[in-house]
Order: sequence, then structure tokens, then C-alpha cells
Amino acid sequence: MAIKQWEAPNIGALAETKAKQYLLDQGLRFVEANYKSKSGEIDLIFKQAQLWLFVEVKYRSDNSHGSAAEFFTPNKRRKVVNAIMCYFMEKQRNIHHEHIRVDLIAIDNNTLQWIKNV
Repeated sequence: MAIKQWEAPNIGALAETKAKQYLLDQGLRFVEANYKSKSGEIDLIFKQAQLWLFVEVKYRSDNSHGSAAEFFTPNKRRKVVNAIMCYFMEKQRNIHHEHIRVDLIAIDNNTLQWIKNV
């Protein structure tokens, strides 16, 4: 008989669920989660009227190696922007005719911070 290994819950997925619910509570309209392209990934996509919000979620259980917000690096931002371009191409929308913003939800232990326009 095989022994099943205990699997820890996917902390990233739990953090994204918490972030998604928080943004829904703020009145945003959910569009999509975990969009993947060759150039990067977008954790959450929302709309607020005509504004597209592309949200990166970062979680840290403690700050011994830095806060969640510090882990959103310029390189990660570049990957998100490239993924946004792929997203609009795939949806056959012209990125130059869209209103977009990249936001960060930084969760440090149980403290959630919404940082707009990163």
C-alpha cells in the first residue's frame, strides 16, 4: 500500500484568492486569473469602467528576507507588461486604445496592501 505524502496547500493560490476577494469587495469586475504567455504571467485581471487592471500578487509569511512589495522587481514588471501585450494581441484589442494600469497586492503575513500604478 502506497503512503500518500502530505501536501501543503498552495500558498500562492490562497494569496491570489484573498487578493481577488479584496478587489471584488472594492467594486472591481473580475475578468480572468492566471493568464500565461511565453513572456510572462498575469495573476489577476480586473476592469473598473474602461480601465483594465492587471494585478500581480506577492505574499510573504515573514519579512526576514524582505517584504512582499520588495519582491515585485523591475524585471517582474517587464514580464507583466510583456504578458499584457500578449493578452491584448490574443484578444485582438489594440493596446494603444486601452486604458491600463498595473497594480500590486502585497500580502505580508495577514496584512494586505493594494499598491496602485506600480
